[in-house]
Amino acid sequence: MRPSLLFTSSLSLSSHFLHSRAVRGLSSSTALHAISRSDDGTVIITPQDESQHSATVILCHGLGDTANGWVEPAQYLANQLPHVKWILPTAPIQPVTLNMGMSMPSWYDIVGLDSRSSEFCEGLDESMERILSFVENEVSGDDSSATATATACVNPLDYSRIVLAGFSQGGALALYTGMTQSRKQSNVGLGLGGITVMSGYLPRSKAFAIATGSEKTPILHCHGEQDSVVPVQAAALSKERVSSLLKEMGSENSYEVKTYPGLDHSVAIEELNDVAAFLKRVIPPCRLSQRSPSPSSQVCKKMIPNQL
Repeated sequence: MRPSLLFTSSLSLSSHFLHSRAVRGLSSSTALHAISRSDDGTVIITPQDESQHSATVILCHGLGDTANGWVEPAQYLANQLPHVKWILPTAPIQPVTLNMGMSMPSWYDIVGLDSRSSEFCEGLDESMERILSFVENEVSGDDSSATATATACVNPLDYSRIVLAGFSQGGALALYTGMTQSRKQSNVGLGLGGITVMSGYLPRSKAFAIATGSEKTPILHCHGEQDSVVPVQAAALSKERVSSLLKEMGSENSYEVKTYPGLDHSVAIEELNDVAAFLKRVIPPCRLSQRSPSPSSQVCKKMIPNQL
């Protein structure tokens, strides 16, 4: 049975690309969240009652897309997670070698589709720094920087209450950033609540090294079995690389791969429901009153079922 498509991805590795298109029937309204946009193209979906904000998901789009292409899917998820704030950044416009040098929103340059080409990824470091700035703003609640002005966190969070997510190239960025980077002014890994990869892959596989402190970060990797752009085998290869490094470190984490029959390089409702279930597990609702008074250690306690 083919899954019901939510929208067609804007990612195209040909010389042109299409904008994402939402399928009719998917509600784009969310009474529990407010939407705002910043000058750099970042879209922020915030709980109407900001006092209930106890977790944040930073969701990165794919090549050739913008944050606007993911507003409807994010709203669909937000309706199931009223305590979560969503930050949807837009990649800088830059030439992409594989697309004949055509300029488009891209987190880093893509030279080719083979594994050797994926080791270059020029621009990846700069994009990771940008994503890390969002993470640190959520942890510190600092609104002093230009980036933080529109995304400043009213309720500073612990790193374990933040999830990085992304589609295709954005999923690659989320996976690499979440597992390799360290906390600000620290050699300790981010130790995020989780990472969600949709139709993505692990870039710079040979140089990939897991930061100490991020070994237990749970990962959900969703992939269409008929993906004609990033073959479904990329999910298994990514899991294999991460798992082998964890074994060398004497550790392991939960790297779950879910595949969807009949799904090309797109996202399905079933997939989004799996993502929602994952998020409910790794960043469940919590009572703000149960937080530690120290911003650096504000970890929420899970609410018991009758309090949800």
